Amino acid sequence: MKKLKIFQLTIITLFVIFIFFFFRAVDYTKEYTVNGVKIKESYEKDHDYYYFTLTYEDTTLDYLYESKYKHNRTFIKDIKIIEDGDNFCLVPTGDTIEFIPLCMENNKVTYYKKVSEQLKSKLPEEYLKEETELKDSYKDINIYNRDYTYLLWNYNGFYYINEEEEKEMKLFDSEIYNANLITYTKDYLIIADYDQEYTFNKFYRISFKNGDLKEYDLDRDIYFDSYFPGYEKNKLYIVDNKEEEMYELNVKNGELEKISAKMYDDGDWEKVGIKSLINQNKKFTYKTNYNYSLEEGFLSLTYQDKEINTLIDNDVTSIIRIKNDLIFYLKTDTLYVFDPLKGSTKLLDYFEWNFKSDNMIYVD
Repeated sequence: MKKLKIFQLTIITLFVIFIFFFFRAVDYTKEYTVNGVKIKESYEKDHDYYYFTLTYEDTTLDYLYESKYKHNRTFIKDIKIIEDGDNFCLVPTGDTIEFIPLCMENNKVTYYKKVSEQLKSKLPEEYLKEETELKDSYKDINIYNRDYTYLLWNYNGFYYINEEEEKEMKLFDSEIYNANLITYTKDYLIIADYDQEYTFNKFYRISFKNGDLKEYDLDRDIYFDSYFPGYEKNKLYIVDNKEEEMYELNVKNGELEKISAKMYDDGDWEKVGIKSLINQNKKFTYKTNYNYSLEEGFLSLTYQDKEINTLIDNDVTSIIRIKNDLIFYLKTDTLYVFDPLKGSTKLLDYFEWNFKSDNMIYVD
């Protein structure tokens, strides 16, 4: 009987060990070929993503897919090759990972929804669905998509728009044309009290979730010659350039604490000199597998530390916000969001943005 129990325990232990090693995430790289296209497939467990490079006729395109580890391999089962002269798109398909067409046009890697109509018309129809229908309008702002919450500066407060409502939130007695001390935390938008001069000892907090407005009095004065290097969850960090001090503001309860200068870099804190913050206007950096850049109106995407640059859109005026894998950006007077899986979606347009858009658009 005792030997039987030992045997059973041994079997259970071996089974648990097998399950652990079978399902645990591991880095790997695998190379294979589908329809003449060379594929390099890899997984990086520290960043939770699969990364694919596809090489066709000496041209390499890439694709990143964020996902927890899956124990199977060889995700691309088929590749459809669509050509139009020297331009082409590769359309990979598989069972468990969602792929998108990867395109090369005019010798540039180009997001598939931005290629020419001639090449785009040859893509499978399921990739080309777009919704740009006007939903409604508010205060001369045309609304095409209510999937997000918008706070739009109107010189003495905000227009608040989400999926359920829109309203005007007046904060200040006079019109403010250069409101630089507005910023995000995880759940809120924060703005200094612009009814004061030179210094402020009050701030406003607006909830993205429901538009709830609160104001908090601070226990000290902070100069308007300050900036926000960033936030961590619902704690906001303030650098007072004139007093050469750094503060941590808990926007949940309004508590303000003077702290030693530090920077948040991809999830880690590091001590820095206050002078370096003031002189270099340093900003926090956040972990992301997607790196967006804007140069001469061309919006581009690279994955993690990879080198392949994909053209996302052109004639882009400015980047409004980058949040995780999404980027919100402006083209003249129209706000868009780009999702790597879905492409660009038109959100709002407002004629006023033709003349001024800096520090006016906040979206979550």
